[in-house]
Parts: sequence; C-alpha cells; structure tokens
Amino acid sequence: MENDTNQLSEDLRDIEQRFKKEIEPYRSDLWRYCYKLTRSPWDAEDLVQDTLFKSLAVLAKMHQPVKMKAYLFKIATNVWIDRYRRIPYAVLPLEEELQPDHSSEFDLELVDHLEFLVQHLTPHQYVSFLLAEAFRFKASEIAVMIATSEGAVYTNLSRARSVLRKTRRKQAQSMPIVDLVQNTPLDILIKGFRNKDPELIASVLNEDVTVNIVHAGIEEGRDEAKRNSLNDWKEVVDTQHDIVAEYKMLWGKEVVVEMERKSNGELYLNNLHVIETVGGEIIHWNFYCFSWDLMKHAAKELDIKLNATYFYHIF
Repeated sequence: MENDTNQLSEDLRDIEQRFKKEIEPYRSDLWRYCYKLTRSPWDAEDLVQDTLFKSLAVLAKMHQPVKMKAYLFKIATNVWIDRYRRIPYAVLPLEEELQPDHSSEFDLELVDHLEFLVQHLTPHQYVSFLLAEAFRFKASEIAVMIATSEGAVYTNLSRARSVLRKTRRKQAQSMPIVDLVQNTPLDILIKGFRNKDPELIASVLNEDVTVNIVHAGIEEGRDEAKRNSLNDWKEVVDTQHDIVAEYKMLWGKEVVVEMERKSNGELYLNNLHVIETVGGEIIHWNFYCFSWDLMKHAAKELDIKLNATYFYHIF
C-alpha cells in the first residue's frame, strides 16, 4: 500500500508541475489581482495559494478547454467573495448623490485608496472595477467570472467610477517595519542562519515540524527537513558572503528576514521565514523564496535588492 501511495504522489507531482508550467505566464498578474482584492501581501499570498489549489482540483472535473488567465481570475474572485459572505459586510453610503460615469481613465497603479473603495462598494462592484480597469478584461468576460449579466457589470463599473471620482486621493500608508526583541528559539534560528549552520537550525525544530516551502512542497518532520530544505539551503548560502538575519514586523506579521551582505556592503533579500513555536521548539515553518511576487514586494518594502533571481523561479 505504501508503494501505491508513493506512486500516486509521484503522478500527482508530475501533474502539478504541468499545471504550474501552464499558469506561470499569468502568475504575477494573479498575485497583483489578489493583492488588490485583499490589500495585504500576506493575504494575497494566501489567496493565490488557495486559488491554485482549487483551480487544479476544479480543472480535473472540467470537460472543455478554458482560457487559463480568465479561469484563474474567476477562481480567485469566487474564493474572495465566498470569504466576504462569511464575514458581516456593510457598504458605507456616501454623503452625496452620485451621477453615472461611463468613462474609463483610471490607472490602478496610481489608485492609492482601495481601502476606501472596498468599504463603499459591494464585492461584485469592487471586483468588476479591478478586473476592468487594472487587468483589462471585457465586460462579457467579467460577467462570466462573477456569474452576472453584462448590463450588471456596466452598472457595477458606473458605481465604482463614480465613487472613485468623489474620493480624495490619499497617500498609501504601509505597515511599518519594526525590529523586534529576539528570543529563544528564534535567537538560535537566527544564529544558525548567520553561521550557515543547518545543524544549529535543526536543533530547534520539533521532531514533527511541518515545513511549508510555499509553492514548492511540504516536509513533515525534522529529519525530512534536514535531508531536503536545509541541505538545499546550505548549498546556496555556502556560495554567498555574509548572511544577515533579523527578526522584524513586516506588514503586520512577525518574520525572520534572511539576507546576504555582499562584498560591496549592500544587502540582498534571500528569504522570508514565518515561524510558529511551542515549548521552545519550532513546530511550523513557512518560507517564501519561491513566492516571487511576494519577495519582490518585500524587497521594495525593506529597501534592499532581491538576491539570486534564479533561486526563486521554479521553472
């Protein structure tokens, strides 16, 4: 039976690799869309993961070809709207009557008040606006994605554009990057990074630790992590100069930021690590080196460069 499951796992990994190759051209657009929906890099990453898992599962049940980009955006939209249905959602009224506006002249890269829009629009109005203005989908395509009519899409866009015209543009405020007080076992983890010492890192891993290499794989247990991800990490850092690891608050989440200080003194981002500890041991460990768009966003937020481009691409 174990051999049967091993073969099944291998077959599924082959299918997942084929799927990733198919969606790779649209992955950054999908991440940007999820970021616009959630307005949080961490939540965007979670939404992308959920979208990819669900889209692969649903695809197995479909018997007709799909346009991959529209298909991925549709799944992401539905997942996001479903989440809102589980949360009390109130659309705040504006003080003055809004006149319909059918123009299309908004650059979403310049819109810095999506938080305001999501508070004053229904989920369908909000996603209609994003899909049309940021990602240039046609009304007919949007109608299919959100299961409505073209006329309803035009109504959603009119409302969204009118709200936007009544909004005073505000400078976007990002969550501050705050240095945190380190403590064991994170002190040991950070020391292990700095010393390029996988054995020291492994010493604070719980025997049954779950290591999630986001978008690449999951390892169960300390021994599996030592054989695979820690071994791979060691091969990479041995080719690098000084490793700098710091514990910070990034976009509201506590993370270990792993960087390389090159010979010219400049810092380059290697990885982001999110750690969960119990009783002095790490029981859950996420790292994001394969989360290409999140890593680019983090490097910009930290005001450093992004390291070893090849390392982050699965293909």
